[in-house]
Amino acid sequence: MFKKRREAKKRKAELNRANSELGEIRQELNNTWQVFNSTTDPALTEACIYEINALRAKYDHALKGIRSYFL
Repeated sequence: MFKKRREAKKRKAELNRANSELGEIRQELNNTWQVFNSTTDPALTEACIYEINALRAKYDHALKGIRSYFL
C-alpha cells in the first residue's frame, strides 16, 4: 500500500517536472519569436530561425514524454 503511494507521488512529481520544462520551452520559444519579429538584421533573423526550429524539436520531445505518462 505504501509502495503504491510512493510510486504515485514519484510519478506525479515527474509529471510536474515535465510540465514545468514544457512551460519553460514555450516561454523561450515566445521570446525567440519576439526577437525574430522585431529584428532587421539578416544574421540575427537566421539565428532566430535556427533557434525556433531547435526549440520546436525540444518542445515536441518534451510533449512526447508527457504523453507517455498517459499511455
